[in-house]
Amino acid sequence: MRFEGILLDIDNTIYHYESCHKKANQAVLDFVLKEVKIADFENAFIKARRDVHIELAETASSHNRLLYFQKTCEYVGINPLSWAAKFYNVYWDTFLDSIELYSGVFEFFEDVSPKYTICFVTDLTACIQYRKIEKFGLSKYVSHIVTSEEAGREKPHPYMFLSALNKLNMNPNQVCMIGDSYQKDIIGASSLGIQSIWLNSKSKQENYNKKFVTEIKEFKEILGLL
Repeated sequence: MRFEGILLDIDNTIYHYESCHKKANQAVLDFVLKEVKIADFENAFIKARRDVHIELAETASSHNRLLYFQKTCEYVGINPLSWAAKFYNVYWDTFLDSIELYSGVFEFFEDVSPKYTICFVTDLTACIQYRKIEKFGLSKYVSHIVTSEEAGREKPHPYMFLSALNKLNMNPNQVCMIGDSYQKDIIGASSLGIQSIWLNSKSKQENYNKKFVTEIKEFKEILGLL
């Protein structure tokens, strides 16, 4: 593969999202039981999250945990202005403390950043993604980012990828997309004729054009392809 630019997903591509989420979610529940003592908080949160997703579908705001916690507080009858931000901070502070990059990620940035221009292409809200990038000092390797909050759309919408191409001043045939989600990253890139590397660590079965998609199991395999 020979390219000038790389479009790179963040969550579940350079680190494992679910393990961090599990720890962060439990930290919130522990905090609630200690400080607020509301037994049905978890069920209220599930309902709040579902309702926010419905009301703000296909927008970055649908991922905003402050909105989840605000609505949860409203459902259980406590003041969101007193508690929602506290729950939010407990969640994300725990999450960020738990993040560990996949094996080979630092080596990837060290090796690739002098040769290719990299742009993060990611859903979720900009502030949290910036905090993840800052935690690992990745800004010394990457100077471009497109978030769904900025774009007003989520992957696989073409606008996410077109925005990245515009920032890099490159055409689809000059870049490669790297991501873990077949539906969001790979289909989104392929729809514009962008070649991609699919990090398929869960061995999912999908039908794809091997001309445009290269499948790997671990992030550290990428260096052998570029």
